[in-house]
Amino acid sequence: MKFSVALTCSLVSVGSAAVIVKSQNFLGNGMQPEVVARTLSSVEEEWKAQASVFARCNGTSTEASSTLVNCEDAPNSFDKSCGTVVAAIIQGSGGDRDVAKEYMNDVCTQKSISGWHQQQCQALATAVQSFMTADRYENREHFNTAKLCKSFWVKFSEEEQERIKKEVAEREAAEKQAEEKASQEEKVEKEELDAEQAAAKAAAEQEAERKQEEAKKHAELEAKLKAAESEAKLAQKKAEAEAIAAAAETKKKEAEMAEQEHAKAMANLDATKAAPVAKENSTEVQQKVEPAPTAVAPEVQAANVSLANVTEKVVATNSSAAVNATK
Repeated sequence: MKFSVALTCSLVSVGSAAVIVKSQNFLGNGMQPEVVARTLSSVEEEWKAQASVFARCNGTSTEASSTLVNCEDAPNSFDKSCGTVVAAIIQGSGGDRDVAKEYMNDVCTQKSISGWHQQQCQALATAVQSFMTADRYENREHFNTAKLCKSFWVKFSEEEQERIKKEVAEREAAEKQAEEKASQEEKVEKEELDAEQAAAKAAAEQEAERKQEEAKKHAELEAKLKAAESEAKLAQKKAEAEAIAAAAETKKKEAEMAEQEHAKAMANLDATKAAPVAKENSTEVQQKVEPAPTAVAPEVQAANVSLANVTEKVVATNSSAAVNATK
């Protein structure tokens, strides 16, 4: 309400000369459009807040309205404020429609008012001009500010409702987009995590397979080495057994040859012994006359030596065979 009073004070400061000469600039007569523009801009903010409250009371917004005491306070407050502003414009212009138009054009084009505020300023100026008649007296004395403000309120509140709806829709769309983006990001993160886990699992499985294959190859190599070692040992034992058998066979043959030589030597010995006996029988008479020589015949000595050698060789051969058999 304080802004409305300030605006009224600014508007009523116009001199009476302005009522008579409509083309005269209000700035030259104490009117300050810049000050009025700033004041009107603040008043419009109050109107916007009132329209917003009213829109929320009527369910055009999803925001809670339980804290509001009375939803009718908004349009009532707007009517009072609007009536004060419109009355100031009518009285300040002396009821002259052209003067009001020129003055409001100056106010609405100030640098301090722009955008939405400028649009509402021009809308208010248009509404005032449309309700004013060519009769300046009628405008001053019987101007229906209540009707204008009610009409302007309907338009103003509808625009605010649409703005709120659009704002809510944009907010909901932004929230939905944010949710979708978050969901998409979460999905991407999950896919990336799943991919990483799958890759890690595949790598682990591949590593396990590699180790398993390596262990298998190692086991196969160890088995081959053991088999080769066992085969080598078996071959060595077989070779040793064959060598022992061959040695035993050799010893056996040597023993057989020794026995043969022994038998031959014995036969030679018997033959040698039989020869002197025959000789003795043939020379018995002579032996009776002449004494028998004490020396042993060379053949007998040779036979005895051969027999001793054969006997020694047989004993050695038998002893070696016995040792090998023991091993």
